[in-house]
Amino acid sequence: MKKDIEETIEHFIPSEGLYVETYINKSLASNPSPKEERLKKQAIHHLARYHWAARVLKNSPPGRVLDIACGAGYGSFILAQTLPNHTIIGGDYDIRAVEYANKTYCSYNLAYENLDVVTWKHVTNDKHMGNFDYIVSFDTIEHLFHREIALVNFSEFLEKNGMLLFSTPCGRRENLLNPGWEHHKIEYSFKYLYNIMKRFYKDVMIPDNNSLPELDYWKDIINKDEQRYLLRANPMVCKNPISHTLGWF
Repeated sequence: MKKDIEETIEHFIPSEGLYVETYINKSLASNPSPKEERLKKQAIHHLARYHWAARVLKNSPPGRVLDIACGAGYGSFILAQTLPNHTIIGGDYDIRAVEYANKTYCSYNLAYENLDVVTWKHVTNDKHMGNFDYIVSFDTIEHLFHREIALVNFSEFLEKNGMLLFSTPCGRRENLLNPGWEHHKIEYSFKYLYNIMKRFYKDVMIPDNNSLPELDYWKDIINKDEQRYLLRANPMVCKNPISHTLGWF
């Protein structure tokens, strides 16, 4: 099973533990090859977002947290370990990822499920996923053909007082259609991403204007001595979802 997941390049598996500092310190202490540098940067990007999310949610009321596209499960596990009073659901469309996560990253307050965020149903039994108090979606929608439906679902099935913690590649000034990496369908510009998210949420907090919760984590730890994360409309926290549901639903 591990071999299957490692050969599925859409899923990242941390090779040297779940602490971001491990990868930062190794980068500072060595002269890595381009490949090693790419893998360290990848690890920092993937792990840092979850450690940041755990900080944001740590003082929030206990609730159900959906980690969308959880992949191998390391991020859901980080959330579960840091948020013992929350219930974490790691969801992924790839059944191999769900099976790997169940075997590798376990916690009493964590469950993995085979989910489809476009239909908002369980893949295996067609059961509706329901509502969540918090939704975590890191680098998900750029993989989807029907990403606009997923964005609607995020806002429709987030509780009124909940939060969406969100990221997607958006470092360019213009939208990039059909990027070079085959698994990405689009990479938004940072301006477009902010504008589109404002259509779904009254409050969109981003690093650009210093409104992002726990921004010091990025400034004082991740980017302390060099820029390792761009912090351009990404990550973001979205609150107060705007419902677009029609009366006959």
